[in-house]
Amino acid sequence: MKANLEGKVAIITGASSGIGAQSAKQLAAEGAAVVLTGRREERLAQVASAIRAANGRAAVLAGDMASEAFCGRLVQFAMDTFGQVDILVCSAGMALRTPSLEMSREEWEQVMNVNLTAPLLLSQACIRQFQKAGRGGKIVYISSTAGKNINLGASPSYGASKAGLLYLTRHFAREFAADHIYVNAICPGPVDSEITHTWTPEHRAGVLANLPVGRMGTPEDIANAVVYLASSLSDYVTGESLLINGGRFME
Repeated sequence: MKANLEGKVAIITGASSGIGAQSAKQLAAEGAAVVLTGRREERLAQVASAIRAANGRAAVLAGDMASEAFCGRLVQFAMDTFGQVDILVCSAGMALRTPSLEMSREEWEQVMNVNLTAPLLLSQACIRQFQKAGRGGKIVYISSTAGKNINLGASPSYGASKAGLLYLTRHFAREFAADHIYVNAICPGPVDSEITHTWTPEHRAGVLANLPVGRMGTPEDIANAVVYLASSLSDYVTGESLLINGGRFME
C-alpha cells in the first residue's frame, strides 16, 4: 500500500536543512502541500524551490516557533495558503555541549525553548485547528535516542528536552485520540547532517564503531518514517516513539 498524501497539508519546522528539509521533500513527493518554517528564510526558500521544481506545492513562512503569536500566525498562513492543516512535523532542534556544571540557565532555556516549548506551542495551535475542522490530524515529533538513553556528548538540556518531547507525545496521543489526532515521535540515532559534520574525525570514528549496521543514518532514513507516521498507513499507531538508530540502542 502506498502512502498517499494527496489533498493533505503539512507544516514542517526546521525545514531549512537535514531531516526537516528531506521530510518536506518526501511529503510533497507523496502529494502533500507543505508549509516550511524555521529561522533561515533563504535556505527555506531554496528547499521550497526544489519542491516546486519537482511539481510539488510549497510555501514558506520564517519565524520563531517559541513565540505563541508566531505559531498562531503560521497555522493561519497555512489555512490562507492551502485551505487546511492536516499534518505537523516538528523537526527543528538544537544541542549544546557545555559541560553539566558549566551550563548556564540561559543555555538550558535556549535548548528547552527550541526543542520542547516550540513543539508544545505549535501543537496547541494545530490541535485547535484539527478539532475545529473535525477531520483529525497527524503530529510527528523528531525526538532523539538521547530522550531514552544517556548521551554524555551533549549538555543534559538536550536529553531532558527530548525526553520531555516523548512525554508530550504520549500525553497528547491519549488526550486527543477521540478526535482522531495521532501523535507519534521518532528517535533518530547519529544522522549525517550539519551538526555531525562538525565532529572531529576521532569522534566520528568512535560513533561508527558503536553502530551495529556500520554506517551513519541519513535524512532520508528518518524522512521515510515521517511519511509513514504522517499517512493513513499508521492509522492504528499513536503515542509511540520509533527508534531509528542503526541498532545503537534497542528496547
